[in-house]
Amino acid sequence: MKMPYSREHKTRASFPHARLAGVLILAAAMIQAAWSQFTPRNTVPAPFASGERLVYHVEWTPPLWLFFLPAMEAGEATLTLVGETQYKDKKALKIIFTARSSGALARFTGKNIDDSYEFTTDPETFCTYRVSEMEREGKRMRDIDVLYLPDTRQVHIREVDVSGPIPRVLRDKDYDEIPPDVKDLFSALYALRQTDLAVNSSRQVLVAFNERVKEVEIRVEKSEQVHTPAGNYKAWQVSTVAVFGGLFKNGGQFRIWLSADNRKIPVKFEAKISLGKVTGSLMKARLMENNARYRSAADHCYELLNQLLEQYRRF
Repeated sequence: MKMPYSREHKTRASFPHARLAGVLILAAAMIQAAWSQFTPRNTVPAPFASGERLVYHVEWTPPLWLFFLPAMEAGEATLTLVGETQYKDKKALKIIFTARSSGALARFTGKNIDDSYEFTTDPETFCTYRVSEMEREGKRMRDIDVLYLPDTRQVHIREVDVSGPIPRVLRDKDYDEIPPDVKDLFSALYALRQTDLAVNSSRQVLVAFNERVKEVEIRVEKSEQVHTPAGNYKAWQVSTVAVFGGLFKNGGQFRIWLSADNRKIPVKFEAKISLGKVTGSLMKARLMENNARYRSAADHCYELLNQLLEQYRRF
């Protein structure tokens, strides 16, 4: 027997559908908001991983007034992302940069260089925790330990002359008025590799050289082909200019070329200094696969849908 139609029956029957429609409308709004928080960059693998090792052939070009001197081989530089470590019960990244002289320039100057720099940095912000420097430049031999203290806005530097039979402490002191979010040059480089690049895009970063801090503008000048011993690359040409004063202690500019792909490998660098120009070209590269991905919009939306469906089942 057919039941008589009633308004109450219609309301009860349509309630689940109205509830589902409401949940779907809410889901659409939340997904749209979530999607707007992400860019295509977030869907690609991280550009570097622990174990990455980049080796550069370094050449020195004399200034114009030394026109009678040719460009000379200066040596080799190596940049290694060692990987995760601990620093004061916190996760950290260890980066090592070495520079060794060889070739015509070493013979011309009679000075051998064997420098090593170890950087301990925050893996999220790439702000520097600590720098350990071993400088061996002819008769000049220094061990320098730099500790950045963001809580007190200080940096502590201990510098020891180890050239003689008895080490001699040259300084062991705190420097004040250091911003809490400074980066060394190489930590700033890894941070830059995680960003989206486009011609004429720019950003500013605080770069620290021991107790000296510079506000540096990083600008993408153009995209061009770069030829290196390791191969040919389409690359972004990136310049760094200190907002106040020179980028280095004695002035000068720094320029770097990053491959125009997901990895953004530094394939070439150029430093203009007071006595000419130093150029490094990628010679060998050990690139590690990184299975970790940036959190994608799709992943985020999938989580939201699961949360909404779980709420719907509870009705």
